[in-house]
Amino acid sequence: MRLMKLSTPGRHALTLGLAATLVGGLAIASALPSLDSPELAQGPFASMHMILKKTILRINIATIDVRFDKPTQGRFAELARNQKYSDPLAQQLAQVAIGAPNAVVQMQFKHDVSLDRWMDVVRDNVKQAREAGLITAQLEQQVSQGLPQWFAPLRERGYEKGDRLLYAVSPEGLHTAVASLDGKVLIDRMDKEHGTKQVVLASYFASGSEFREPLIKSLLEGTH
Repeated sequence: MRLMKLSTPGRHALTLGLAATLVGGLAIASALPSLDSPELAQGPFASMHMILKKTILRINIATIDVRFDKPTQGRFAELARNQKYSDPLAQQLAQVAIGAPNAVVQMQFKHDVSLDRWMDVVRDNVKQAREAGLITAQLEQQVSQGLPQWFAPLRERGYEKGDRLLYAVSPEGLHTAVASLDGKVLIDRMDKEHGTKQVVLASYFASGSEFREPLIKSLLEGTH
């Protein structure tokens, strides 16, 4: 399996959620997370989209889509209708996104990536989230130590082009899945420990995140 050498934005994209699925309360889930889930809203201010590219060669590394529930859509609309992007507005919208009761995040890989490289950058982003005060040091340690065990099904294979990494945040917990291009389910788990679900959205919308500005701009500009 060929492995690209990724730029810093590409490395950060691979974390996507900081492996919050690794912490406690494991249960096998049923239907995979879906951007078309009935719990989620449709129309303006419901979803975000971005294409992450390698900085120099402009090679697509992944597409990232996030869709939110109706209450979050309403809060976005209140804050952002007829507004242009600004740092203060982005901060407000990011806080709403991080606190969303229901959301689904999908990352679709455009290139192969080894599990070791992915775990390295997950640990880097977990540290960044902890330094920003978004997660505790205890949670950082649990995630870092749990990575090899919970992502063991990808040990030899890694992520391949076309794979989808999916997260569903809900009041029940955090549902994580990895599915191949041909539909094979490689990972499917549900974590119910309190607080872990916030790690996913915090990883996208924390100040300094590679994802926050393009995702929020897509919300405002309707490019998604």
